[in-house]
Amino acid sequence: MTHSSPPSRVAAVILAGGKGMRMGGCDKPLLPLNTKTVLDTVLYTIAPHCAALAISANGDAKRYARWGLPVLPDANTAYGPLAGVLAGLYWARDVGMDTLVTLPGDTPFVPPTLISALSPPTKVAASNGQRHHLVASWPVSCAEALQDWLLATHTDSQRRVRLFADTLNVQEVAFPCLPHDPFFNINTPEDYAIAQNRARERHAHAR
Repeated sequence: MTHSSPPSRVAAVILAGGKGMRMGGCDKPLLPLNTKTVLDTVLYTIAPHCAALAISANGDAKRYARWGLPVLPDANTAYGPLAGVLAGLYWARDVGMDTLVTLPGDTPFVPPTLISALSPPTKVAASNGQRHHLVASWPVSCAEALQDWLLATHTDSQRRVRLFADTLNVQEVAFPCLPHDPFFNINTPEDYAIAQNRARERHAHAR
């Protein structure tokens, strides 16, 4: 796909609702990464390939104001990551989209082919033999089904993303690790140091 012709009815939501406890409670998407932030890096990769973008986050939305994107709070934080997916589905439907792609905001090196590879839904990204259940595409039409499914669950173990995705007969899309896992995410200070090194390497190679 070219930068001038993104898919007309595919939206993406960056899931930034995590508490980042192993990183001292910081907003991981706002961490500096080379000359930008983690969020800047993600948006630079995916923005040309989708028709609408939003951020799923709780708390003060002003911290994301400079990106000029809708900030979607969870209707019920007890639902865990699927609360962000649900908010994204309702938003995507309201803006006239057919498909929603979700991805965590602490995963800076996603491939530029992500949106096209996950379309049409329902698909989940995988690498190195592991599925990344929040890097997925969802039909916007499943919003009510997800709402009902969440209302019928009572524990965190019942509200796993994988379990709901399985009700939609999700298909796996494998991505190569060349040279690194494209879905490497920042969970710890050690991960952050690795991400900083990789960002510097990419910047040097791009010159």
